[in-house]
Amino acid sequence: MRISIFLFVLLLPALALAVSVDGWMNVQTGGDSLSPQMGRLDLGGLLKGGNWSLVVHQRFSHEDSTGIVPRILNSYSRTDIDFLIEAGPVSINPDVCWTVDIGDKKPEIVLPGEAGIAYRDGFIRPGLGIEADVSEEIHLFARGLYWNRDLKQEDDYDLAWTETRLIGGVTWDSPWGTSLTVAGLNHKTSSDFIDYEATWSRMDVRVAVQPQSLPVNMFVSGDVTYSAYDGSDFLDHDIADRLTSRVRLMQMVIPSVSVNATFESVIDFDDGITRSACTSAESRIVYRFMRSRDITSAIVVFGKLSRSSIRTERAGVFSRINLYRGLSFLFDAEAHVTPTSVTGAGPDRKRYVFGPGFEYQFGNTARIWGIIEQERTNLEKNQNWWRFRAGLEFYPGYFNI
Repeated sequence: MRISIFLFVLLLPALALAVSVDGWMNVQTGGDSLSPQMGRLDLGGLLKGGNWSLVVHQRFSHEDSTGIVPRILNSYSRTDIDFLIEAGPVSINPDVCWTVDIGDKKPEIVLPGEAGIAYRDGFIRPGLGIEADVSEEIHLFARGLYWNRDLKQEDDYDLAWTETRLIGGVTWDSPWGTSLTVAGLNHKTSSDFIDYEATWSRMDVRVAVQPQSLPVNMFVSGDVTYSAYDGSDFLDHDIADRLTSRVRLMQMVIPSVSVNATFESVIDFDDGITRSACTSAESRIVYRFMRSRDITSAIVVFGKLSRSSIRTERAGVFSRINLYRGLSFLFDAEAHVTPTSVTGAGPDRKRYVFGPGFEYQFGNTARIWGIIEQERTNLEKNQNWWRFRAGLEFYPGYFNI
């Protein structure tokens, strides 16, 4: 946060006198008998001039783990600073991300080349992007990223782990509702301490289609991407070429009901062998009612199914029913099927989460909510427990200086 303010003070005289200011805050907390200290805080701000903008986002997240339900440790502080300046058809976008893992227990990372395990303390990642419109149909883009990761072994030796990524390409928007993108990517990873260095590259050819002559209140888009890889992964295996296909459909059936569905298929071509890497289907149905009130009531039914080397399934319903002015009743219910590594639990874990709650909205300025949930899951034996989640969202508004 201090870095962003200092940067803005240096750049302000060279930019513009009129500045627009925006900001937001989102606080979430909760816990149960297994994890009593879960929570997240998001703070954000936007400064915008005539041809430039500066966005700062700060997140503090904490999630612990227990012996009953092991979780990935997720306690960290993350600062994102994104600066954009536009000069005619050219835009320049420097940014930086700084992440620090906090807490006594650090996330573990398995190192390549049988080098053992390291502990993650965070990373800093500056980047620079440049885009240019050559004409109404042709768009050029390039981006460079650099990671300096703070990885240490048990003896506290720093691994000097760095990564570099360069991306560049061109997009042609045809007059027939299709676009063609050709892009290249090169990624290099190195660690002097364990004498490791790996480089891989990729060429992407992407065709996207968005039909224009569709029925009213319907949107359909699709894209196909072929990625040709050159290089190997951390296990020293050649990376397979990949064909990714995606179709998205949005339809307003009637003014109060809308449907959103996405279908995706990923096929790998590995040394003459063709195999399905992943298939997934996701759908969401939204029903809105009591629309004459300031807060519209809604019921959302959703589901997702994916098949790859693992199987995941998710289905649920969420409802918000307005009671009086800003007060609304909440209810959510979800069912999950995911892999698990808990000893004795079997290859898959089934979870069922449901519970009621309340929400109050103060116009467009603030929102406060809380929900009590029960979770049932099959580990070594069936387990169930209660937990509480709550949040506060605050948006002070947009003003000019």
